[in-house]
Order: sequence, then C-alpha cells, then structure tokens
Amino acid sequence: MKLMLAIHLHENAESLVAEGTAWARRLRATLDLAYVDEYRYDLYLVDDPAVRTVLDEQWTVVRDQQAARLDELLRAVPDDVRGEALHLVGRAADELVTAGAAHDMILIGTHGRTGLGHLLLGSVAERVVRTAPVPVLVLRLPQEGS
Repeated sequence: MKLMLAIHLHENAESLVAEGTAWARRLRATLDLAYVDEYRYDLYLVDDPAVRTVLDEQWTVVRDQQAARLDELLRAVPDDVRGEALHLVGRAADELVTAGAAHDMILIGTHGRTGLGHLLLGSVAERVVRTAPVPVLVLRLPQEGS
C-alpha cells in the first residue's frame, strides 16, 4: 500500500509527518511526502533583464530551500515506511489530486476553518476530498495560536 501525505513546509510540518508515519505503520504502507509550490515565477512579466536575473537567482534559492526542507522532513520518516519526496508546482488541489492518483490513499491536514476564514482562505483539503480518485483521510491540525 502506498500513501501520499500532503504537507506544508512550515507550520505543523513535523507533527503532520509524525501523524502520517503513524498511519503508514498502521496500514503497513509506504509514505510519500508531497509539497506543492503554488507561487508563479513568471519572468516574462518583468521587462528589465537585470531585474529578471536577480529574480531568477532569488527564486532558485527559494526552490532550493523548499527542496532541502522537504528532504529534511522525509528523513524524519523511518526507513521501514519512507517513500519519496514529491516537489510539485501548480495549483495545490489540482497537483495533489493528480499525484495522488498513483497512490492508494491521500492524507491531508486541515485547520478546520469555518465561516469567513474558510471563505477567504478556501480549503485545499475540501477540494482534494471532492475530486480525488482515491480515498482521502483528513487529519485535523491545531488552530494557529492554540
């Protein structure tokens, strides 16, 4: 069995990886970690070649930092359940659903926001649950500041 855990690289990442690891052990599965970079790096929108060069260098640094953090989190997964790191680029829900199709189950965290917070921030987890071709297990994350 193969699980895919959708993660952020900052808040609650370690606790989410620990929870995903526990599920992988329970299900005797391997655990892949998936991170989606949703930022657009559109250099063609910048006219000045010098500015383009600087931006490209900075975006390379950001992508390298993301890859290093993803690798660090993957190393925290014990060898007996460790899968691979998936560094995806695009709209989070779409990329997770596409990558998740190659897995038996998707694990995804949610803050459980409601009302205005949900309306303004949306819910990647909700979109994944609605459109994924495989089962999705939603893991409740602690609210920020709690």
